Amino acid sequence: MDMTDAQRCAVLSTHDLPRVRHNATDDTILQNTLWTQYWEKDVWILPIHRPSCIGHWVVCTVDFAFKRLSLFDSFAERKPWKKDIQV
Repeated sequence: MDMTDAQRCAVLSTHDLPRVRHNATDDTILQNTLWTQYWEKDVWILPIHRPSCIGHWVVCTVDFAFKRLSLFDSFAERKPWKKDIQV
């Protein structure tokens, strides 16, 4: 990935997600994420913790240009995740 591609991406911090889940105010969320400029990026990379008996991390990429979500799960064959998706 060259610098141009890297500049198109934002890696969202798992530190910010609990703030959303626990109803932080918009001002609090903005204050903690303003420097990242997520909204200016074409691709978001989201680390997601999957709590389960074998808890592990997966990665979701959101590509706005192609309107595509991709989920990368190293345990996908062992425990399918499709039931987690709501359409």
